[in-house]
Amino acid sequence: MRPDPARPLAGWTFDGTLRAYQAAALRRVDVDAGEPLHLVAPPGSGKTLVGLLLAARRGKKTVVFAPTLAIRDQWVTAARALAHDDAAVSGDPTAPADLTALTYQSISVLDSASPFADLARGRWLEELEADDRSPDAAIVWLDALAESNPAAYRRGIRARARAVRRTLSREDATVLAAALHPNARDLIDRLVAGGVETIVLDECHHLLDHWALVVAALIARLRAAGREPLVIGLTATLPTPDDADEYDNYISLLGEVDLEVPVPAVVREGDLAPYRELVHVVEPTAEERLFLSAHAEALGVALRTSFAVGSGRASLLGILQPAVDGARVDDIDGGLAAAFVADFAGAEAAAAMLFLVAPDDPVTAHLPEFARRPPTTDETLRLLGRFALDQVLPDPARTQEWQRLRALLADFGYALTDKGVRRTRDPIDSVLTSSLAKDQGACDIIAAEHAVMGERLCALVVTDFARHGNVHGGLLGAAGAVRTFSVLAADAATAALPAMLVTSSTVRLSRRHAPAVLPALVSQFGVEVTAVPVDDDPSVLEVRGIAGAGIVSAAARLLSAGRLQVVVGTRGLFGEGWDCPRVNTLVDLTAAAGDAAMQQLRGRTLRLDPSWAEKTAHNWTVTALIPTHLSVEAQPDATRLRRKHARLWGVDVDDPARVVRGLSGALDHARRRALTDVLAKVPGASPAAIGSLRSIPSRAETRDLWRIGDRYDDIEEETFVVEHRPGFPLFPTSVSATRTAATAFLGTVGATGVAVSGAIALVPDAAPPFAGAALLAGGLAALPLGGAWRQGRRRVHDPAATVQRMAEVLWAALGEAGRVAVGEGAPLVVPSDPLAAVQRFDVSIPHADPADRAAFGQALIELCAPVRAPRFVLEIDRGGRSAPVRAALGLTGGLRPRRFLAVPADVGRRREVAHRFAQEWQRRIGPATLHEVGLTTRDPVISEARRAGAFSGAARSMVRWS
Repeated sequence: MRPDPARPLAGWTFDGTLRAYQAAALRRVDVDAGEPLHLVAPPGSGKTLVGLLLAARRGKKTVVFAPTLAIRDQWVTAARALAHDDAAVSGDPTAPADLTALTYQSISVLDSASPFADLARGRWLEELEADDRSPDAAIVWLDALAESNPAAYRRGIRARARAVRRTLSREDATVLAAALHPNARDLIDRLVAGGVETIVLDECHHLLDHWALVVAALIARLRAAGREPLVIGLTATLPTPDDADEYDNYISLLGEVDLEVPVPAVVREGDLAPYRELVHVVEPTAEERLFLSAHAEALGVALRTSFAVGSGRASLLGILQPAVDGARVDDIDGGLAAAFVADFAGAEAAAAMLFLVAPDDPVTAHLPEFARRPPTTDETLRLLGRFALDQVLPDPARTQEWQRLRALLADFGYALTDKGVRRTRDPIDSVLTSSLAKDQGACDIIAAEHAVMGERLCALVVTDFARHGNVHGGLLGAAGAVRTFSVLAADAATAALPAMLVTSSTVRLSRRHAPAVLPALVSQFGVEVTAVPVDDDPSVLEVRGIAGAGIVSAAARLLSAGRLQVVVGTRGLFGEGWDCPRVNTLVDLTAAAGDAAMQQLRGRTLRLDPSWAEKTAHNWTVTALIPTHLSVEAQPDATRLRRKHARLWGVDVDDPARVVRGLSGALDHARRRALTDVLAKVPGASPAAIGSLRSIPSRAETRDLWRIGDRYDDIEEETFVVEHRPGFPLFPTSVSATRTAATAFLGTVGATGVAVSGAIALVPDAAPPFAGAALLAGGLAALPLGGAWRQGRRRVHDPAATVQRMAEVLWAALGEAGRVAVGEGAPLVVPSDPLAAVQRFDVSIPHADPADRAAFGQALIELCAPVRAPRFVLEIDRGGRSAPVRAALGLTGGLRPRRFLAVPADVGRRREVAHRFAQEWQRRIGPATLHEVGLTTRDPVISEARRAGAFSGAARSMVRWS
């Protein structure tokens, strides 16, 4: 039967068995609804097949855009398997077929470096003409604005460019085409003339501005030709709303997500390999530490000379003790309160600096707890910049000091000008990102994995670049994949493993393995291949005669055949679209931390391996941390570590029955605590305690934890974790307050008994009324004291019940504030099994709307965090609902420190809600006093609250899958 010329793909067939989520995707989506289709699924989950079957269901001629040649070729191969006719599929942009697979680059040729700016200017001119200006007058006015006020002109262009992005798919075809290069217009003409009606955008997170523009032009041309194009977007990773441009492109071209398949679901189905996220922490080499120490010493000198004495210290005190109405007040706490109200971040930076350089200053004793630390690098540089502009630059006599500060800031990656301070390039970050210790750490990982895996080990080591020129701190040559491979080939622990370096310009082998691998390369390429010595590295040989995308595919085949066990390459070549099912170990040396890069990198190890049915992958992140004994405060790799894992799924190390997002899937609580200690420079804290190779988890155990084949609900739920040290009360003041309540209760009961006995003994005839009065008075006093004692015992001995009540009181207050729909859910607190160092309470709101859960979680985190800048604070274990309790706690209050909680912003926004929150806290949890702070610029309560946090634990959010 001849195919229908109008629907040539309708006869394509798939002879295999669909995976469960593939079948679900095909059932759920409608290719004839007239709306774009947007599918999100992890690498290796079969997105290509789903895209082809959706295109075949519609039947119309199709064009596929892919980000690389390798991925384009995969589409061509897969499409020909369905078409059963090679001629029906083309990868040639000059010869479209029933399905044509192209790269985005083949069509992304623009006629302007800033096409959106040109379109935005055009839209602005249309607006001016709509306001009764002539076209010439509109141009004259806009040109005059660009010359007289370029900042306002740029703002107007940016605003309209964003509007253009948001409506790309609805723009007029002629307008869009005008921004394209003639070659791109010719290709669009061929596709339109060829009858294309379905557009598949593979890895559509690549829809950057110019690619999105050309795709939108194609869509507009098809509509202008009377067709209704179907756009199918496939990706493993969504852009975040933070990236406004890319997110606008998504919304414009693809709409919201129609179907998302999370990685854990595909692993549970058995269609991706189970895996473990692992972290290996290294310290910079001795040479690098010398460089970092020199930087720290330079900063220390600057601090001592700039802030410890004279005008520097005066500038700090001027920030922390500002004048009111031109006069200073001898009230340190009031001055601090005024400083934090005026500029919280600036006051915090100044407080931290004063704590460091002037510990004996009278103001230092009053600083809030969160500022009793050395300032961060950013805070230091902000203060130096402000000091330089306000104090140094205006004084001609201090020109040399200005030049010294400029040089100092330049060393730390900042440029100081008369406009302020701006970031340039941070040498500390560069040293840590490209540390030689990371290369050595990669060797240690591979050696440790090989000791367990033996010949089954198949590793991919990924760097950012082949070479880059950072040579700070005594780095051995330029950092990058070339150096990493040299270290790997020379290290005694890894030299025996057959390895190959593959970059876009360089292919290298170790001299030891070249005789065995070179013939395999000759067989792969069918051409003469030679290897020549490398001048600066006698242990390796450089391969000549091969290059291009073919060597990347050859590396996969050599790994699969067992000729290689390790490939070292760059993220540009191996981060996306490269498939080698035998790879089971990833070593990530990159500085990339975005969601897209992380998902794609992890996708290299997750494909099933036909030669190992029990395949389990290990994905390693190598992080360089500065040891605590160095005075450098910056730890950029620690920030990068958290960002890398922020959206990665993994088995919860503390509770392996759960699958969670974030660092909990790579580090247990003890190691996360060790990371916090290293960042806080706690004496004795060691980076080695965070992530080491002494106890690599068993791959077989990891596989069992994923429970492959078990039923799942495919639900992502945001929960919140309150972490608390076992054996300690949630509130430090609860023990003494409970003792006070108990003493007062027993004393009242005793006093009542004495009064009754005395009445009977002394005035037996009148005993009944006297005794009755004593009993009544004693009872009225004893009952609330007994209740306070009971509440106090619960706070001290039953933290789970206390957290449950805290969550309920907070949820009710948020409902009263109109921030959540109380009837849609209720807090549920589940304590975990006590661990060696932490007790966890999982706090969730089953059945609640996601926005309500997020609002609750933010409020819970604020409630448990140190006091910063709230409108209200709650003083714990002070006050009470009855006079006897208030009197008892008031009498002993001066003997114990005051402790405060910040009332969450959503609760404190309305005074009546905050008061109701405090009343419910007293009724259900225990005595408390509400303070409204900041009513005056010199409120001493807020300063004391910042020094005296009340909660002994902390809260954080967690996303888990079930």
